[in-house]
Amino acid sequence: MTTAPQDIFLGEPTWLATPQSSLQINSVAVSPDGQLTVGGSSSEFGTGQFCFYGYDATGAEVWRVPVSGPDATQGVFWVAISDDKRFAACGGETGETAGFLYIVDATDGRILFQDNQLPSRVNQLTFSHDGNLLLADFEHELRLYQYFEHELQSCQYTVGCSDLALSAWSQSDSIGLPTDFSSYSGVLAASGDRVWVGAINYNTQPYTGLVQQIEVTDGKFGAVATYDQAQGVMRVVATENGVYAAASLHDGSCAFFQAVQPTTAFVYKPDLASLDIAYAIAITETPAKQLVIVVGANQSPIGDKKGDTGVLYRVDVVQTQSEIANFPVWAPQPGWTHSLLYGVNPGVSLDRDATLVTATDGEPDEEGGGINQDESPGNFYLLDARSGQQLWQYDTRLMNWPMALTPDGRTAVGGSDDGSIYYWKL
Repeated sequence: MTTAPQDIFLGEPTWLATPQSSLQINSVAVSPDGQLTVGGSSSEFGTGQFCFYGYDATGAEVWRVPVSGPDATQGVFWVAISDDKRFAACGGETGETAGFLYIVDATDGRILFQDNQLPSRVNQLTFSHDGNLLLADFEHELRLYQYFEHELQSCQYTVGCSDLALSAWSQSDSIGLPTDFSSYSGVLAASGDRVWVGAINYNTQPYTGLVQQIEVTDGKFGAVATYDQAQGVMRVVATENGVYAAASLHDGSCAFFQAVQPTTAFVYKPDLASLDIAYAIAITETPAKQLVIVVGANQSPIGDKKGDTGVLYRVDVVQTQSEIANFPVWAPQPGWTHSLLYGVNPGVSLDRDATLVTATDGEPDEEGGGINQDESPGNFYLLDARSGQQLWQYDTRLMNWPMALTPDGRTAVGGSDDGSIYYWKL
């Protein structure tokens, strides 16, 4: 662990940790109070022994959980923490047909649940607010895992016996996605009563997509509402209460949804040159009930330039009419745009009040076969979410994928292909 004098205007991290310098950090998460940060190691093209890590607010490693043997491939793809810091989870793959999921006690890293025989990679994980439900998104399937604490045996009338409590995680339900659709993003509402999932169909030209809203009751999937999209869905996000959701699409546009509406509220694409795939999106509903979306999309090279550049754009969601056919009418209100040096990666996040926004960039060297050390440098960005003004930009020698803000906007964390986890106290 390395500490550095913090300079908010330069973006110097409060601390950074490099647990395995030869590997990558593909996913990070931070507790709402900024006191616990988790990350997982991976390697897109190499091998290694991959681990799941927990760090306290000073950057001290508090636990380390190996999740593979010494010569595994791929590694940890996604990590998550429950809001109360009871549980942490990681998922990924160690081969094309060897997905894995670990749920641990977030205080000491003790393994509470593990499955190393999943049918495919875990693409995203989300806890409910109370920490008792976990959603896992696979390519063609969603699974729910539920935590139970109940009495195993009562010894009221048995001499020499004491009551035992059984606390356990187990899979509570699963649901498949429509044929031909692949999902890389699904989120569970904080209340645990709704899931939003996005998917893409690579068998059509152009790629088409869908978003599904799935009701959840007592850890079981229920009714499904499907919202067909003319473009493939890359990522889906939801507000804390799960009432509103947004998706980033394959052509750089975004779509907005309200839980009570049976159709997509709107699709918006800004008039920007060479707009391309949008890997990143964030949404928040502020305490003043303002709905804000920020999208990160690539822009294809123009002329002799090599490699994508990136752009962030803000869209506010406004209600234009109170109701038509018993449903509110929503419209996009375009805001600022901001250019990034390289293609945008999924590290776009907003705080609850929509005052700050994060972003990450960098891209592999396609001509070099995507070999890790040949990829572009990367950057972590922090912007004023109200004006789009860049507050700082912190560069790394390799590309960066994840970055996240706490809801109060006081802490940010990021992960890099240089093998480091970064932590900023803002």
